[in-house]
Amino acid sequence: MSTLHLINRSPFSTNVLHELADAVSEGDHILLIEDGVYAAFGAPCWTLPEGISLWALQEDCASRGVTPSSVTWGTMDMAGFVALTASTHRTVSWF
Repeated sequence: MSTLHLINRSPFSTNVLHELADAVSEGDHILLIEDGVYAAFGAPCWTLPEGISLWALQEDCASRGVTPSSVTWGTMDMAGFVALTASTHRTVSWF
């Protein structure tokens, strides 16, 4: 059962990324939205299990001038976000 994890806070203002690392499972997806896209500047600073998809919302990256610098992160547009939401069993928002 796959889960979509949404991160909307800057990694510089919260510990949510470290908490998330303990909660994800193989097959899960992490999508950075809003200020969460700032985490895509570099490689993840936390250890994740294998088989986790990492994404940053393209529109939020563009509006904040963020270009993901790690090959680990992909970008996804709003249509992809909607499709991903429909294809996962549940969505968890990390605030």
